[in-house]
Amino acid sequence: MKFGFLIAFLLSSCFFGPVQELHDQIEETYFGNEYVDIPTPLKDLKKNISVDLEVMWKKTIGEHNGENFDIFNADDFLFTATSDGTIKKLNIETGDILWEKNVEITIASGISGDTENIFFSTIDGFLWCMDHDGELIWKVLLGGVVNSLPIIYDSKIVVKINSYKVVQLNTKDGSVIWKYQAAIPPLTFKSEGKLAYSDKVVYLGLPGGKLIAIDSPTGGLVWESNISRAKGATDIERANDITSHPIIDGPVIYGVTTNGDISSLNRRNGKTIWTRPFSSFYGMAFNGFSLFISHDTGSIYALNKDDGETIWRQGALKSRRIRTGTLIKDYIVFGDYDGYIHFLSIANGSILARIKLDDSQILNNIIQVDDSLIILMSAAGEIISIKVGELIETELPIEIPINDNSNNEKKHRIFNKEYTEELEVLDKNKNKPSKNKKHQVFDDSEEGLVDEEVLDEEEKKSSKNKKHRVFDKNKKKEGILDWLF
Repeated sequence: MKFGFLIAFLLSSCFFGPVQELHDQIEETYFGNEYVDIPTPLKDLKKNISVDLEVMWKKTIGEHNGENFDIFNADDFLFTATSDGTIKKLNIETGDILWEKNVEITIASGISGDTENIFFSTIDGFLWCMDHDGELIWKVLLGGVVNSLPIIYDSKIVVKINSYKVVQLNTKDGSVIWKYQAAIPPLTFKSEGKLAYSDKVVYLGLPGGKLIAIDSPTGGLVWESNISRAKGATDIERANDITSHPIIDGPVIYGVTTNGDISSLNRRNGKTIWTRPFSSFYGMAFNGFSLFISHDTGSIYALNKDDGETIWRQGALKSRRIRTGTLIKDYIVFGDYDGYIHFLSIANGSILARIKLDDSQILNNIIQVDDSLIILMSAAGEIISIKVGELIETELPIEIPINDNSNNEKKHRIFNKEYTEELEVLDKNKNKPSKNKKHQVFDDSEEGLVDEEVLDEEEKKSSKNKKHRVFDKNKKKEGILDWLF
């Protein structure tokens, strides 16, 4: 009995030990830097440029575990959810809660919907359908958790289960129309990437840097394309998923991987139009001309849609856990880990304004409601509505330098360390120090301390200025006769 227990223990340790170690390696390799790297400190913005911003209302909707939950907007109403199982309907203008439901189980993804119903999933594998009054219409067991937001079209809903099985259902009764099981590698990321739909084709990203197209009426595979090839010797190094939302632009579709490339593909056959090295977990925003992408380091790029060339790069928000941007007016808006949202210029990427809304992460769910209103959610469960106005530019006052020296002469003080005696010298030759002096020079006409070593290095350069000596009247230099006698 003892020997059997010992053998079972050794076998179990051989199995669970490497698995736990592998899990730790993945966490450290891909998610460790999020906490190890020091977030870039925020710098002061230009005083003469700002954006007219106004917080319309804030509402706490429930306890939340910090996971990204999408918000659904229909007409003049918002539908939100938190991880504790709370679902609320809010008035979009005032933030007033119209009704509240609790399904008494943890919700796994945010809210999606159409003109009649809302849809969400729970961690027990059920997909729920409620009407806009909060009444349950149906719920279906899918056999897996839905982490990404479903897409809804033509009285159908398509969901991606965490096992990368794609299921299409009827929105009226929840009946399954078809299923498609995608092949997956041994190691994958937890993906929140949304599906995309256009012209009766469903598009989604998969592990291994693959993008696939599925025929909506039948569930058959149209094409499969590799955006990026896996690189590395181990499974951890080769992990390279598409965890973001593909962008559709007419006959073209764009996708980006977590550890490889961003590519433009032909939607008809999946052939690559252009590709370039780039890694992103959170994906892209698109205004019809440029792709705006948050790199996995937190830097933000604008790329030309035709060839992928960089238009501008903003690196002032590195390691601040930047997510996907949201376009409104002439700005692109990003949230960070410390509750700030930043407004960047679409034209050149400069940071025009920022506002602190919370002390927790701004989630990856900033939505544009209309031409001047955005709504977002923080990791603490706060829903915030912000009115976005126009760019405000003012002229800075012209500063005129004041020069008290009528003869353009600069005064400085010399601290002689050897004799500890302060001398004041009138320098008519642009304040050039001598090689023989070891001192620090304070220039009254400029702020700050001029470093002695810098001055010594400048003296080594050839100069047309005449050299001069500083004579100390209190210390007479000894001559040859003084030395002899």
